[in-house]
Amino acid sequence: DEYPTKMKIAMSQGDSVPDVLIVHDLFIRQFVEAGYLMELSSILDRENTLDVLTPVSFNGGVYGIPNQVTNQFIFMYRGDVYDQLGLAAPATFDEYFAQAQILKEAGYYAGAWDPSKPGCVNLFLNYLYMLGGDVLDTEGNVSLNKAEETIALLQKCYDAGIWHKSEQSNSDEYWTAFNAGKIAAFPGAAAHVAYYETNADPNGQGGYGSLRIAPAMKFSADGPDTYLNNTELWAINAKTKYPNAARMVVSYLTQTVEAAQKCANIDEEGLMARFGTGYLPGLEVLAKGEGVAASEPFGGEKTVAVLAQDILDKADSILLPYVDVRSSEINTIIAEVLGEMFLKGTYTPETAAAEMRARIGKI
Repeated sequence: DEYPTKMKIAMSQGDSVPDVLIVHDLFIRQFVEAGYLMELSSILDRENTLDVLTPVSFNGGVYGIPNQVTNQFIFMYRGDVYDQLGLAAPATFDEYFAQAQILKEAGYYAGAWDPSKPGCVNLFLNYLYMLGGDVLDTEGNVSLNKAEETIALLQKCYDAGIWHKSEQSNSDEYWTAFNAGKIAAFPGAAAHVAYYETNADPNGQGGYGSLRIAPAMKFSADGPDTYLNNTELWAINAKTKYPNAARMVVSYLTQTVEAAQKCANIDEEGLMARFGTGYLPGLEVLAKGEGVAASEPFGGEKTVAVLAQDILDKADSILLPYVDVRSSEINTIIAEVLGEMFLKGTYTPETAAAEMRARIGKI
């Protein structure tokens, strides 16, 4: 949260620096409504841009252009274990749960979750959105639609013992267990694919070189095929002293195939990222594997190509959850209630959902 706070202070004071900036979907709406950002319709190729512009559409204008969009919910797993057990990537959640029981009998976990950690909210959100629910409705009102169903599903899986107790992809405990060969399935955000390039031990027992990715399993008949975990958007400071140069920079970063390919191959000292921009011609080139880096933990698979094709296949139906500046505090509340329920037995799924709504309503 420090970055948007710093940017808001500078821009509220009329500072012309930075000229160009990235803002996450959680925070950009307040930048837009405060008048801090330049209107960008003149450089937006709307026809060739993935339709994830809701957070930056205001009074008939557009104030940001998407950067990272291949951060959808997907299924990641160990191909060697699945082949050995005669399994294939699940098409539905029921298939996933049945597979998790088989994996458990074979000595593996089908993911990870720790209700004692703030990050436990991430799995809740994955399940909520994939069930077709939401936290905030399209008007920004607190909804938590399908929260009861989500919590009940988490309880079913938690009680079945199919998950390792750690924060998936985001904790030392997780990577220790993964590299010890204890985790065979790890559905989650597509951005986490790059985490396996930097955390999977080539000399460990975690299936290095045999990891695979597949489209997300369907959670319910009326739920989405996937959803965008988050989006980032390039924007321009309305006070910039160099508007033409700033427009050229943002246009290049967001509306060219070359930049889309570069973003799929970021591997600098201290920085690893693999993603596709929202530029559809760029995604089409990435989907063909042109200029896309191979991922050694995934057996040389050009993982961004798989992710780009998945987005293209679902471009007309992709779910972009409504989020705003309250979402960070909302997530903290959800994590607190989940911890109280799963660790102390304080709630049922119904009373937990009611408690979440009550606390969030006080924000």
